[in-house]
Amino acid sequence: TCGRGLKHREVLCIDKFQEKLEETNCSHLQKPRTHKACRSARCPSWKANRWNECSVTCGSGVQQRDVYCRLRDVGRVAEELCDRSTQPYFQRQCWRQDCVQYQWVAGEWLPCSTSCKKKETLRQVKCVDVQNVQVNESFCDTSTRPISVQKCRTLPCKYIVVTGDSSQCTGNCGFNYRQRITDCIRIEPTEKYMVHQLSPVYYGKCPVLPSPQVYKCNIRSCLHVATWKVGKWSKCSVTCGTGIMARRVECMTENGFSSKKFTSCKEIQMKTNITKDADYYLNIKGRMIKVYCAGMHLDNPKEYISLVKGEEDNFSEVYGFRLQNPYECPFNGSRRQDCECKNDYLAAGYTVFRKIRIDLTSMQIKTTDLHFAQTLFGKAVPYATAGDCYSAARCPQGQFSINLVGTGMKISSTAKWLAQGSYASVIIHRSQDGTKVYGRCGGFCGKCVPHMAIGLPVQVI
Repeated sequence: TCGRGLKHREVLCIDKFQEKLEETNCSHLQKPRTHKACRSARCPSWKANRWNECSVTCGSGVQQRDVYCRLRDVGRVAEELCDRSTQPYFQRQCWRQDCVQYQWVAGEWLPCSTSCKKKETLRQVKCVDVQNVQVNESFCDTSTRPISVQKCRTLPCKYIVVTGDSSQCTGNCGFNYRQRITDCIRIEPTEKYMVHQLSPVYYGKCPVLPSPQVYKCNIRSCLHVATWKVGKWSKCSVTCGTGIMARRVECMTENGFSSKKFTSCKEIQMKTNITKDADYYLNIKGRMIKVYCAGMHLDNPKEYISLVKGEEDNFSEVYGFRLQNPYECPFNGSRRQDCECKNDYLAAGYTVFRKIRIDLTSMQIKTTDLHFAQTLFGKAVPYATAGDCYSAARCPQGQFSINLVGTGMKISSTAKWLAQGSYASVIIHRSQDGTKVYGRCGGFCGKCVPHMAIGLPVQVI
């Protein structure tokens, strides 16, 4: 119906009576052709516009473009009119220079004014990775390290120490001390030495050190920081004579929660008849932890931890590119879009997580529960899992990130990752407090998963 084609016709050997004969009877004659080339209207074809900007400013991202079926002099037409097998790609991965993997981070300068005798001031300078986790300084460029010491521009000061009467013990529980009231006053001259400013100084920073008299207070220790919450009296149980009035008296912790602490969503459901999915506070290993209860209208509700740092820091990836030469590790292991690769690994995928399920009995994360996860492309990847089919030369590109900051939980130090597949390699970075874990895993083809015998154990902080 469009483009170049062929026309066909039937050619028969006949006698003078127009009767059909065997072709051998016409063998002495040249047979007319049975088909010839023809051309119909122009066929629709695929049109691909220019690629859009890369979705990231550095590292690996995604580029997209508009691909549609068009007919000359008509414009865009239905895609069914074009050959699907020849449709150009509308999406591809892109690379925008290497992201800075390690960089210097400098803190605030300590104030010089805390001591007029102080000639230098300091600040903390540390080397951090992309997850803002401190690493050894050898990873950062020493030539760009910010200075951590500088001279103070302070004028000489004079100090006056004023000692008064003994103070009383404060508080009603815990360890406390009674001491003589001591104030340290610094006299700061201005640059013109004309006006003097008086400033109170934290006693521990005062260069004049008299011997204060300190006494330990004899106060009982506090077992619980809690108080009684008392309700209103009810009406008398009788209209005359001796009766009873009642009121509600409840022990409340300092954060406003009842001392009747629940230890599971099931317990909340059974004791309060609550059927709403929401955040609740549970007593986990002696700590009050915010837990999201899901399926409260069902027989067995489940507990989830809401990830404060969200999807950006909680993801799992199986990288989709494969090197044509799997025995090399180009670009020192960093991702580059111009590698000699194929993007055809069928197991590739990228999944982000908003909440993760926790088993309060075993204190383990259920990594395969994807109820509050979203797979942005490809196949779903469990929590704390990564892999690729990129290279056999210890050049992992698959990544996973765990960030439990703000949840009251951390990954247990007993957590281990198991390498699976061929030429598999696993690189795991943990923060010192256990709240963050970053992994790079892969092979040809390979991945890493939490150790099956241990699972992914967590602890309360």
